[in-house]
Amino acid sequence: MNDLISVIVPVYNVETYLSICIESILSQEYSQLEVILIDDGSTDKSGRICDEYAKKDNRINVMHQSNSGAAAAKNAGLKIASGTYLSFVDGDDFLEPNAYSHMLKTIKEQKADVVQCSYRDVFKDHLVEHCLEKNTLNQIDFLTLFTVDWTCALLWDKLYKRSLFDGVSFETGHKIDDEYFTYRGIMNAKKIVRDNQIIYNYRKRASSIMYSPSSARQLIFDRIDYLSKRRKNVIACFPQLRAVYDNHFLNMMIILSRDNNVTEEHLKLIKMYLKEYFHDNQHTKPDYHLFIPLSKLLFFCSKRKLN
Repeated sequence: MNDLISVIVPVYNVETYLSICIESILSQEYSQLEVILIDDGSTDKSGRICDEYAKKDNRINVMHQSNSGAAAAKNAGLKIASGTYLSFVDGDDFLEPNAYSHMLKTIKEQKADVVQCSYRDVFKDHLVEHCLEKNTLNQIDFLTLFTVDWTCALLWDKLYKRSLFDGVSFETGHKIDDEYFTYRGIMNAKKIVRDNQIIYNYRKRASSIMYSPSSARQLIFDRIDYLSKRRKNVIACFPQLRAVYDNHFLNMMIILSRDNNVTEEHLKLIKMYLKEYFHDNQHTKPDYHLFIPLSKLLFFCSKRKLN
């Protein structure tokens, strides 16, 4: 096997963890790698660390840009990624030594377009493993699975054929990136393999964007937004999935309306999307048990009245 794998690594103020991340990539059993490090305006030593590694290993390409967010950093990497296959690694995470050899072997033997593997959460004092059952799915089955298995949307637990994302880029301005991006490549895939081998270590940090209390409101806005956009995009390409995505959308709007961090602004946005949904003549009729909560959302925008 000599296919080039492009590894895109967005980097922002992760000097404590960055060397471990880069070393885990460079020391892979499979060595045909193009490692793209995008320093997104780091104010610590992260940018310098990237440059030092680039001097040691000619597989590394470093890009420095003003702080524009993770999505913009990944887009910059996508523009120059030249590999047959594509992978993403966050700058504070790290890979298992056989991650790429295993995923590439699997994707080739199975003649697949995407392979999704298992991973572990790395906390300060303990580990939590997330192991998948081995399975092979077509795009319809995997897109259906999106509505019940949140790991489907994860970006970094997969190896992709680069061609799946031709013309596809990350949508900037959000706290969440994966949910706006991963499914669009899956819509171009014919065969997806899920595997139980752990290949990725996801570091759970209190300072992470995803777990910052100050980000809670924006995360809800993003979830409301991507659920609506994903539903429309999937149904446009796969109308046979309308009922699945319609019901998922309605259920998620109800769940998000009950989030402890929800605000009046969130509720108004949910109401707007629900009105748009019911004005679509082809919408799926809601299940009976959803009528009361949906009626409350449509006719009341107040947290007090919803409770």
